[in-house]
Amino acid sequence: MIKTTLAMYPQLEKWLLEHHPYDVPEIIALPIVAGAPDYLAWLAQESNGVEQGSTQ
Repeated sequence: MIKTTLAMYPQLEKWLLEHHPYDVPEIIALPIVAGAPDYLAWLAQESNGVEQGSTQ
């Protein structure tokens, strides 16, 4: 399971499709309908840009 924001989903999906060994990997998005405020803030902060060390 990979956690990200809706804004980052297209970039994540593209990366997964390019690097996953399966021809048709299971890539789905599930909505977050509620969550602990501190966790949701952490998720937003951690998902706000390109991974460190990336060549992008």
